[in-house]
Order: sequence, then structure tokens, then C-alpha cells
Amino acid sequence: MLTVMHRRHLLAGLMASTLPFPTAAAPADGAANAADVAWLIDQFAAHYAYLPDRHVDLGRLRAIYGPEARAAGDAHAFLGVLERLLAEFHDHHIEAGVNNAASPQLVPTGAEAWATFRGGRALIEEVRPGSSLEKAGLRAGDEVIAIAGVPVKQAVAAHAPRALSAPDPEADDYTLRVLLAGTHSARRVFTVRGTAPLAIDLPPHQGAPQGPLLTVRRIDDEIACLRIENSLGDPGLVAAFDAALVPLKTVRGLILDLRNTPSGGNTDVAEPILGRFVTGRPGYQRVFDPGPGKAFPKDSYVRWVRARGPFRVAANLVVLCDRWTGSMGEGMTIGLDALGRAQIVGTRMAGLCGATSGFQLPNSGIGVNFPTERLYHLNGTPREKWLPPVRVDLARETGADPILARGVAALRAMPR
Repeated sequence: MLTVMHRRHLLAGLMASTLPFPTAAAPADGAANAADVAWLIDQFAAHYAYLPDRHVDLGRLRAIYGPEARAAGDAHAFLGVLERLLAEFHDHHIEAGVNNAASPQLVPTGAEAWATFRGGRALIEEVRPGSSLEKAGLRAGDEVIAIAGVPVKQAVAAHAPRALSAPDPEADDYTLRVLLAGTHSARRVFTVRGTAPLAIDLPPHQGAPQGPLLTVRRIDDEIACLRIENSLGDPGLVAAFDAALVPLKTVRGLILDLRNTPSGGNTDVAEPILGRFVTGRPGYQRVFDPGPGKAFPKDSYVRWVRARGPFRVAANLVVLCDRWTGSMGEGMTIGLDALGRAQIVGTRMAGLCGATSGFQLPNSGIGVNFPTERLYHLNGTPREKWLPPVRVDLARETGADPILARGVAALRAMPR
């Protein structure tokens, strides 16, 4: 029996670190690998909520990856085929459940820079604060001109999807970000042009060691900042959050910093946190499963949150977001905006599409997660396209933390 591991209750999906693949790899069964690829493409055809947006020719996908899967010499080679197939959909919310040394880093979890093509130039939008790339001198507004010595457009073209039915600029942006994030083993080598040319040559990104679930910072006597440390999938966060609120009960301004949530999380953790800021049982996000014959918004439903004590947080609230606000962090951000409970300050978020479900390949047993439901702000804006009302252009700002500074200023301007 084929296994489908549905996780739709994890409304924003979960971009957690994938599991290492065994070092030893048995000889591949070409027929079984080809069957796995055919089965997986069938699942995308039947369940992928964003298929109409991706411009992927499924017939061409089968023609390319079926033979490549059959020819893969061992399990590691087959994983490479599978990763290239998944990249055809150019969706950062799609991932395999395992990785090896040659696997690409997950974006945004394993990425230290966010880049986009604008006017034909590959521009750095954001650099992750405190990252090795920031320490190396990379800045928002810098232009990537080469990757591993290859001109950037040529490098992107060499790794671009091969089964597109039409040109798609999002595919180029996706490929650019993946190339800059690198793999789990190769050095990151690229060249940028900013105020001065900069050559980046750094080891692979290493995730931060396990730290606190939550950090608390007092800005002054009246304002405090609660920062969730990539822990929206850890049930211990709820108790930690509750404990942190007790000494802050009388502050007039509170900042909820969601800029370190790239790995997402789940509603069992996020909704109790949201419940500290609301009364009653309000809705905060709209969900749509675009199955046959269904139409948005008629066939969608609203996800709600229940108020939770021991007291409602009454302080003025600002939420901070950026490109490392991912998945469930994005859901919390648009939810607090929809509830009218917070002023949102920052940049575009990670833009991860929808809510994911897990599918287990019948022969190899490898798990694959991809979005099966679309998520929306209550006003009907797709979550992945939503913009914060107070936008910060990091290429034009100065100071150690422009987003935090704007958030503090917004709080101080609010009436008591």
C-alpha cells in the first residue's frame, strides 16, 4: 500500500533540517527508481496546490527524469535525480526528507543571503544578520556578477529547470538563491559588486547550535522585545513564551520578532501564542484546497485561534519580519495583521507557498513534502505575496538593525 503522510494540520508546513542520508549506498534498482519518479509526478499532478503557477510540463518531466532515475547507479545518485526533479517546481517549500553532502541547502533555513533578478541584475535583497556572509562584507544592494567563476546568468542557466512550458522569472530567482546558498559540503564561492568588488569564498553554511527557544530584550522601561529563535515546531516554546510574558505584563509596548523562524513550525505551537493577544475565538488565516471543481474563496475555510490566559496581553504590539520569517512565522504575521492586533514592520517574508503534506516514495522510502493547500490573509491576499504595511528597504537604510529601529519608532508613536 502506498503511503501518504498528510500533515495538513501543520498549516504553514515545516521547513526543518532534513535527515542525513546513509553514507553507504547499495546498488540501485533502476526499475524501482523509475517507478518512484513516475509515482511522485502523479502525486504532484493530483495534489500540488500551486501546479498551475509553476509552468512545468509534466510530460517532459517524465521524459527527462524517468530515464535518469533508471540510470542512477546507487541511492546517492538517485537522490540527486530526485532533488533535480523537485527543483523543477522552483518552490522553496518543496523538500526531500533526506540529504547527503552534495544536496543543496534548504532556502531560507540554510541560506545566508536572499537575492532576486531585477532589470537583468542579480541583486542581494537581504543578508542574514550575524551570518558569515554579513561578516565577510556582503550587503543589501550588492550585485552578484559571478558564481564559482562563472558569470551569474550563465551559472543560473546551467542549473535552471529543464521542463518549463514557458519562461518563468521566478525559476531564475529560485535557482539564483539555491546557488548562493550552496550545498552541504562545497565552499560558497561568488563575486559581488557593491561599493567595491568583493570575492566571497567561505565554507558551507553550518546551522547554529541549539540555543534558547526564546530570547527577551528590554529596549527601555516601557518596551520589550520577544524573539522566537526558530522554535515554532517545539512544544516547549508555549510554556517559555508564557513565562516570558509574566514580568512584561505592565509594559506599554511589545515587539514580537519573527525574523528567525525560517524552519517554520506548526499550529499546535503557534496558535496558543497567538491566543495570548486576542479575545474570543477569531479567525486569523484562510485555507483553500484547490481540488477538482473547487474555487476560492467559496470553498475555503478560516483557521481560528482561541483566546488563552492567564491574562490577555494588552500592550501595543509590533511584529518584525524579513526573508527569514518562514512558513508558520508567516502565518502568525499575516494573522496578527488580519486581527488588527499588531503593526507589521520589515521586508517581504520568505514567501513559502501553502501548507505542506508528506508523501513517501513506495520503493526507496524517501519522504517528499510539498504544498497541498493554499494559504491566504483574511483579506484574500495569498500569504506568499503579502507585504508588510511598514516596509524597510535595507539597501537604503543604515544602522545596526534598521528593522528593529523602525519597530521601536512605530511603538513609540502609538497612543498609550
